[in-house]
Amino acid sequence: MGIDPVSLNTAGGLQTTLLRPVRWTGGDHVPVYRKHFGEPIPDVANIRNNPLMLDLFSRLGMLARLQSKLNTLSRKKGRIIPAKKTIACALRACEETDNQDIVFAGVEFLGHYHTEEETIAGVLAHEWGHLLSDWTEGLDPDRMSWEQIHELRKEEEAAADGFAGKMLYQMGYSPDGMVKFLSKIQKKECAKYHSTATREAIIRTAFGKAKRIQHQAQAISAAIRPVFSNPFTQKLIAVA
Repeated sequence: MGIDPVSLNTAGGLQTTLLRPVRWTGGDHVPVYRKHFGEPIPDVANIRNNPLMLDLFSRLGMLARLQSKLNTLSRKKGRIIPAKKTIACALRACEETDNQDIVFAGVEFLGHYHTEEETIAGVLAHEWGHLLSDWTEGLDPDRMSWEQIHELRKEEEAAADGFAGKMLYQMGYSPDGMVKFLSKIQKKECAKYHSTATREAIIRTAFGKAKRIQHQAQAISAAIRPVFSNPFTQKLIAVA
């Protein structure tokens, strides 16, 4: 399978997912819709009677560990919340979230992949990439065409995948789990922004770049250790 170029390819389902009712008018209750850059905010899931979810969301659970790692590495304080009918999605701080950066994690997704930590780590890292982005700043979706919105979404999704690849390396995970997961869900998506091959290339390239940067930093650090003179022997000694 080849890698497709990052170019305009308007998805037919975009209008459905990015139109939201904002108010009702008239006696026949006709909805008034506005364009949005992202999908509707999912409903929060009640996990009180779900032992598995309670464990995952506990203070010492997997999600708490991943949240701590991502917050530390990204310097962006996000909070993971259980949600219904979604894999994962991000919502930047606003009045609706009490000015908190939120990442919604789908309970169905978590239930299916709870034994594959690197997969969940990759998906969440992708959403943290959205939290860091200011791609909608100053833009009014109602003044943009569907083609323009779709192009922006493609660029944003590619950037979030790149961030995920970088974070996976820094967190100590392999990108294999996320790539395998993407190959499954892409077959079910009716409106995709990039092919599986393209997303895999972005993730693995970012992962490899983060790895090279760290190795280069370690090599430079080892090569330029501070050197001082020993006043007793007049010989140069290196400080480890």
